[in-house]
Amino acid sequence: MKKLFTLLVGVLLAGSAYGQTSWKNVVTNSDMEGDAPAYSVREDNKADGWNSFWVHEWPGDQSVRYDGTATIAEDPADPSNHVAKVVVRSRAEGEAAGNLTKDYTGNEGTYGSWDCQFFIYATDPIPAGKEIRLKMRIKADRAGSLESQAHSLPGDYIDASLFGNINYTTEWTDYTSDVLIVSETQGNGNFQSVAFNLCTDEDANVIYFDDVKLQIRDVKEETGEVTWINFMRKGIYSNDSIKGSSPQGDFACTNFTVQTPAGVFQAPIVEVPGEPGVMAVQVPVLGYYSKEVENLDEEGNQQYDEEGNILMQTLYFWNNGDTIGTNTPNRYAHQFFVSTLHKMKARERYIFKFKAKADKPGNLATQAHYGPTQYAGYNTFGDESAFAIGTDWTTFDLGEAQGQTIPSGANNCQTICFDCVPQVGEDNNFYFIFEECSFTEANVTIEDRTLGVPQDLPLAVNLDDDEKANTVDMADMLNTFEVEDFSFLKNGKDGIKLFALIEPEDSEDDPIETFSGLLPWTDGGFINAKGYYIDEEDGINIRLDDSSIDGTKINVMVWNNPDSGIKFDNGETVSTKLAISQSGWYYIYNVTLSKDGTQSGIKDIQATKGEKVIYDLMGRKVNKMNKGIYIVNGKKYIVK
Repeated sequence: MKKLFTLLVGVLLAGSAYGQTSWKNVVTNSDMEGDAPAYSVREDNKADGWNSFWVHEWPGDQSVRYDGTATIAEDPADPSNHVAKVVVRSRAEGEAAGNLTKDYTGNEGTYGSWDCQFFIYATDPIPAGKEIRLKMRIKADRAGSLESQAHSLPGDYIDASLFGNINYTTEWTDYTSDVLIVSETQGNGNFQSVAFNLCTDEDANVIYFDDVKLQIRDVKEETGEVTWINFMRKGIYSNDSIKGSSPQGDFACTNFTVQTPAGVFQAPIVEVPGEPGVMAVQVPVLGYYSKEVENLDEEGNQQYDEEGNILMQTLYFWNNGDTIGTNTPNRYAHQFFVSTLHKMKARERYIFKFKAKADKPGNLATQAHYGPTQYAGYNTFGDESAFAIGTDWTTFDLGEAQGQTIPSGANNCQTICFDCVPQVGEDNNFYFIFEECSFTEANVTIEDRTLGVPQDLPLAVNLDDDEKANTVDMADMLNTFEVEDFSFLKNGKDGIKLFALIEPEDSEDDPIETFSGLLPWTDGGFINAKGYYIDEEDGINIRLDDSSIDGTKINVMVWNNPDSGIKFDNGETVSTKLAISQSGWYYIYNVTLSKDGTQSGIKDIQATKGEKVIYDLMGRKVNKMNKGIYIVNGKKYIVK
């Protein structure tokens, strides 16, 4: 059925602001498989052309510090694989050798996290206006955590917490992180090295790095009015299902979560006392008290002093009677977590607006978490002095209004955490009303703005030159968007988007994920055998048939141009994605195309022969034929 129309599908880079650029890898010998040169101390601060990996360590003789190229060794678990091996000495070894590094004030003899460092030395300086991506595998002889920094030459510090802290275990862990580079990281144009501080505890270790890529690409300049995506889509009633992964493991939550000594639970939404009809997210906070109690030994026996007096001690208790201990409670005993689908990037722009009040005056402090209870950074968005909460509403407007960007300590996080500081005396309640938690469209990914869980959608393709109508139940999508029918798909703003991968110019680059744009409702769009969007008819056409809407079911029509050369022999399939779009949010289907119902569960989809489909020579779908030439189910008809 040769279509006689031109697809009016503009390119909409909804998934990324960087769709027109490709990643460039700026390290040499990423896989550590090159032949190592002679072991030599760095003298001129120049890479020797062999690899991009440098160290500041004490190999073998702990009394002599070494600065130079990293040691490339066999992977202990796989001798055929080579890795960068870094020996991390313990505090005891450093003190015995008497050559601990200087601290940040220049004092000698300290054991800091920078006592042993591993560097990725880029081939060229990385200027501002770039996005930088770190991809690597990491493991160690024992589990731990490292810190990251920006340096100019290896060892010449510029800025802390470039990628935040990175956790590792005794098994290979794949790590990926993106950061926006701005002037303070640039170091007057000299930013060229990523440094990892490896001495984050006092024990010795051996850490291995492999498949290390440091990639950069241009950041698209935002011109005119900036588009913001608000992740508090329904204010306090936002209840998106959020899943994520972090160095501390996978997590799942909704937008608002509370942690108290009783456990972690979804934050309640209540009517604010004294304010009829005003609803807010409530965070209950237990008060505490202290009292003198007898000091018993581990076996429960009474203790006495030298004069025979009963020993007493001060213990602290929550108001519910639970024991806290011999110290006042930590400020983070009660926490409120605000989570979004967006994985924050260090130094990106943001808006965070909310109102807060309490039953009695109190204080908040902040942390950055990957997901609720997955700690990443301390006082990240402000300490107790920044959030004094009274009995009247106080409005806070963080980020853009204050000239603030996401701090390094929140890189890769999806959760802003409030420590609701407990107080002596009565219980307290904090109340929050959220207006906005927004990030620029340039920094919001496709995954960030996808609601629900992507669904697998196997579609059948006819063997002959004809469309195939696959009847698909979209009830879950409708429920996710909380709509009753498909009418929102026709308004010219929302609708169907065809997902496509743009082929990279460099074979080492990753494909760029984007959407082709809104598909005309009855025309659809074409893809090639790789699932890439093409703005021509020489491929597979996918479209929705508006005449087939019936309740929650809809027909997804598929037609393979016989001239395309795309075959489905021997069980071959073609994969792509469809996204239903509503108000900037997506519901995604992972599409698998096959010639019959035997592949990928297509037999579970109700596939029926399409109804009569009529187009005029302008490519418009019509209901009946008057005088003229028409295309009906791929065949030309002349009505006189």
